[in-house]
Amino acid sequence: MAQANAAGKAFGYGMCNPVIKKMVKKSNTVEITHGEATYRGIAGKTIYFLVVCVLGVAAFFVLHNIFMQNADAFGGVLTIGDVEDLEGIVLINTCVFEALAALVAGIIVLFTPLLAWLIRPTIPVVGTLYALCEGYFMGAITEALTPEYQWISLVAFVLTALIVGIMLFLYVKRIVKVTKKFKTVITTLFLVMIFGGIAVFLLSFVPVLRPIIMGITTFMNNPIIGIISSVIFIIVAALFLLVDFNTIEECVENKMAKKLEWMAAFGLVYTIIYIYFKILNLILQIVGKSKSE
Repeated sequence: MAQANAAGKAFGYGMCNPVIKKMVKKSNTVEITHGEATYRGIAGKTIYFLVVCVLGVAAFFVLHNIFMQNADAFGGVLTIGDVEDLEGIVLINTCVFEALAALVAGIIVLFTPLLAWLIRPTIPVVGTLYALCEGYFMGAITEALTPEYQWISLVAFVLTALIVGIMLFLYVKRIVKVTKKFKTVITTLFLVMIFGGIAVFLLSFVPVLRPIIMGITTFMNNPIIGIISSVIFIIVAALFLLVDFNTIEECVENKMAKKLEWMAAFGLVYTIIYIYFKILNLILQIVGKSKSE
């Protein structure tokens, strides 16, 4: 019972991405038979997921070279040079088989967080697949950028690392206090952003709803609206890092089961990757808008 109360305090108002909510439901049934969660353990698992992400980037470039060198055997070359609002910035050279591989990776990225949420013991596996595929897309985006704009990926990485560092400093120094109300508000906003984006994507495949979704997409694609919304998304996700850090602290300080380290680490990595892609998207929007003026 004490462990359950500790879990409620740690995770009840800070559902660390689509994953940590499950921790609340499971915490009172997890017996501490293999030790307690530690900062070192969570840090190690977080680094593991990030290293897998980097391996995903490397895997893309290796596979891309193989695909393009044998393009005829993999369905022929596909060149997409007129990406809306990003002409001259993004140039996609791929092949049919690689496009299908990207589709599979996209499905994995979409559903693995849900699997991690629903089936906690699968996190080491589904978390690895998620990080690997997200790294694959990071490599794909970097490759798609024309040579004079490939700095965008590096800038996005540096800004992501800077945001994580700043938010960690603010949390450790208690400059920003993570209260119950703070957790509730930020968690709600973050989950609305995540599941709202997934819902819009899935509903776009429903013929009856397609005109409505197209209208929403057109509105969000307005340069000014897109930039403003991206900034808001980044701010909310950055603030959610504080919830992640608080989740990790409560997990360790309340001596929760060591197996929950995987969940806490995956939640943090999920937020970091989310921030990276949002920053990347923001930079692309700004560069695209300035180029068109």
